[in-house]
Amino acid sequence: MADVIIFDAPDKTISYTSGIVNMQVRGNRTGVFQANVPNGNVIILQARIGPLFNWVPIITADADVQQEIVITAQFRVLVTNTTGGEVLAAIHT
Repeated sequence: MADVIIFDAPDKTISYTSGIVNMQVRGNRTGVFQANVPNGNVIILQARIGPLFNWVPIITADADVQQEIVITAQFRVLVTNTTGGEVLAAIHT
């Protein structure tokens, strides 16, 4: 069964760095990243294979986005919110 994992933040109407989403990597699995990004805001999806490694930007968007991604061990999003609109992001596996 597929899962939808929403990136958490105390307030999604301001700039934020989400909590880390830990994934179970099983082979070369893919998933779908989707974000609602009101005009004027920016979201960056970052990934890494573990805590010893630096975060790598995977997707940068300034509008609503849906894109297939390779599932890795850890993800987070960085949001620059200049409008006060909610920026919501999730991964579907």
